[in-house]
Amino acid sequence: MRKRWAYDFYLDPPEAIEALLAVERFAGSSWDPCCGIGTIPKAMIAAGHRCFGTDVTYRGYVGISESGPKNFLTDDPIPVAVDNIVCNPPFKDPTLYVDRALAIARHKVACLLPLTFLEGEKRARWRIRTPLARIRTFSWRINMPPGELLQSGAVEAKGGTKAFAWFIWAHDHVGPAHEIPLIRPGKLDQKDAA
Repeated sequence: MRKRWAYDFYLDPPEAIEALLAVERFAGSSWDPCCGIGTIPKAMIAAGHRCFGTDVTYRGYVGISESGPKNFLTDDPIPVAVDNIVCNPPFKDPTLYVDRALAIARHKVACLLPLTFLEGEKRARWRIRTPLARIRTFSWRINMPPGELLQSGAVEAKGGTKAFAWFIWAHDHVGPAHEIPLIRPGKLDQKDAA
């Protein structure tokens, strides 16, 4: 069995959030409670969104809220009123993160998860009871190496081996979720945009 890194610290690539922001609207304030080095908040702010980040431990993101390290599952109070939660949660039991996020976010919850999140009877029954609106699958394999190894230079960020998707929950959604492929940024042509 492969070693799991502390707090499931795996780095999401900027192109993963950029692809999501190209097709998904986030009105109001957003929070990444698993911000790591700040990839998601940085990309959201660069795209003109209001977003802040926290994490269970400090990993170098200078935009982290003044509240310092925060355990999303156990710490209260919530730093501010939050419209959306956008994050790459630990994969050990992401349903706990989604449930907590849905209880906090007023509009949307977007989680970057492996496609294996769709597997399992227990999780399927749970998922059906949630307002899961869209599953935005990647048309390419994104790379999510262990953060400690990438930061130390022990590994390179290159092609990934696992399939991922953005799972989007919306409080105003009714009905089944829709699967929508994401096209890699810079690879979109006129046919795809139509």
